[in-house]
Amino acid sequence: MTVTAVEAAAQDTTAPQNYSKTYRFWLLAVLLFVNALNLADRQGMAITAPAIKHDLQLSDTQLGLLMGLGFAIFFSLLALPIARLAERSHRARIIAISVGVLGVMLGFCSVARNFWQFLLCRVGVGAGDAGFGPPVASLLGDHYPSSKRASANSIIWLGAPVGAILGSVAGGWIAQHMGWRVWFAALAVPSLVIGLLAFFTLREPPRGMADGVVHEGPPPSMTKVIGFLWSKKSMRQILLGAGFAAIGLNGLGQFFARYFASNFHMGLAQAGAIMGLMAGISMASGLALGGFGVDWAAKRDRRWFVWGPAIALVLAAPIFFVGIAQANLVAALLILMAGHVALFVYWTPTIALAQNMVGANMRASSAFVGNLVLGLVGIGLGPTLAGIFSDLFAQQAFAPGDFATLCKGGAAAASASSSLVQACADASAAGVRHSIMALSLFFGIGGICYFLAARDVRKDLDTVYAA
Repeated sequence: MTVTAVEAAAQDTTAPQNYSKTYRFWLLAVLLFVNALNLADRQGMAITAPAIKHDLQLSDTQLGLLMGLGFAIFFSLLALPIARLAERSHRARIIAISVGVLGVMLGFCSVARNFWQFLLCRVGVGAGDAGFGPPVASLLGDHYPSSKRASANSIIWLGAPVGAILGSVAGGWIAQHMGWRVWFAALAVPSLVIGLLAFFTLREPPRGMADGVVHEGPPPSMTKVIGFLWSKKSMRQILLGAGFAAIGLNGLGQFFARYFASNFHMGLAQAGAIMGLMAGISMASGLALGGFGVDWAAKRDRRWFVWGPAIALVLAAPIFFVGIAQANLVAALLILMAGHVALFVYWTPTIALAQNMVGANMRASSAFVGNLVLGLVGIGLGPTLAGIFSDLFAQQAFAPGDFATLCKGGAAAASASSSLVQACADASAAGVRHSIMALSLFFGIGGICYFLAARDVRKDLDTVYAA
């Protein structure tokens, strides 16, 4: 691996310092919109889940698989070859093609007729989403120095509340008034448009320019990247903490529509509006606090990169537990909104740490390791566990007999007695409520892991890779 002086690279007309502020604004805007589409799909899937559950006659376990492992397997594992490709190839085009794949697979989701067809479609959506994380992490690392990466990530991740609002409000309204299939077909169109914009307008910067050096030659192998990250004690604790937090985050997020619809007896449009309001305020606040706030605090002590997430996650656990237990909708919303603000603080510092722990020629691979935890563990296990827990708790709350047999799709048959209809509804509501309460405890465990990382994080941030 050869490292040349920054002056030599500065002669390259494509160097990032020659990029205008307008272009860098455009870069962040395009990536923000791509991220918004990804979150609109996931949140739209969550808000339309009750309709899909009823239409396709699914159990909560099957629903959890569709939103969890079915999506996350390719989303996480395909990120490895994409990450390695991003260390060598045009990262902006990788992002563009991935968004195009996302649009095509969303179109296929709209015509799925049973569990297995829908599962295959969600696998394809996960494959499209896989091209976002590693290439974006690598691109940002070449546009911004380490002191500004959490802030830059925060701007891109502000697309998350935009997408969450779109998925919740529009997805809920369309699912209630036009059908859930129309939602997936409608989301496919802007995905294809944004993919074309990314392909034709985003540029490829020299690697390492923001660090003052340009890296040439082949990147380290994936084995060496993993070995280097594993050698850092703080990174092991950070990944463990992020895993616990992501399991809780994705489990709650994908089943909130089920919770509101079954526990407060509301339609999908109303549930979507509530979730959109909650996401728009709390996600934006939490992501901004985690990015800009932690960046500001870390200038005084870099341990705030892990102290911030640790404090927020430890607070989030009891807040969510108490909020879910509320019988009053307004009280539940206010408490859950506070919990969401605390929860999302951990996200952008974790992404920034995965970049700051390595050099420019390892950032996409390091991002893959982080995405494997946030994706396969968080997105894969979170909704899947939530669905399994929900069915188990529902069975415990259902006195008449076998819940899965008598309450297919979470509801009794149309010809059932009124007492059975009520028993199915009550058990379904109790199941999803207790499932979410159980998953909220994962936040506290994750917060403890981040606290433990503070012991070594400063030393590990100063440890550089030696071939």
